[in-house]
Amino acid sequence: MTKLASIPLALLLVAAALFTSGSAVAQPMGRRGGGDPMGGGSSPLPMMLRNLTPEQNAKVRDLVAARRASARSLQQQLRQAEDDLAGKLLAPGAVNMADLQPQLQQIAHLREQILRDSAQTTLEIRALLTPEQLGRAAQADTRMRQLQREMRQLWQEGK
Repeated sequence: MTKLASIPLALLLVAAALFTSGSAVAQPMGRRGGGDPMGGGSSPLPMMLRNLTPEQNAKVRDLVAARRASARSLQQQLRQAEDDLAGKLLAPGAVNMADLQPQLQQIAHLREQILRDSAQTTLEIRALLTPEQLGRAAQADTRMRQLQREMRQLWQEGK
């Protein structure tokens, strides 16, 4: 793979990392598992990153690079908060909801911040797209969602 060809892949992986954390807000098990058995997500970003011009690719790369340190810091803070929660849940002795509230609030706040940052990044990337690119991304996203629904139906029929 050439260096230039790996740029979209690297951007996609960074974007996926950003959105995976953000989507964890709705998943009760957070980074430890859970979620859709078919792996369906709600991020339109992968569709937006297809067929970018070299200039758009460079702008997206710069945008993602500028946000990388902040995203990593938030991810580390979230992991630590989740580990703190797990520690309290597994500690000997009685534990009640009041004992967990500080960790739960911190986790909720960090997930919300990650989600907001991800949405802001997506808006900035969206602003780089032409109307035609945005239309193609919307069509591809609609089709992907349709396929995910069909896969879920098949999954349920097989149970």
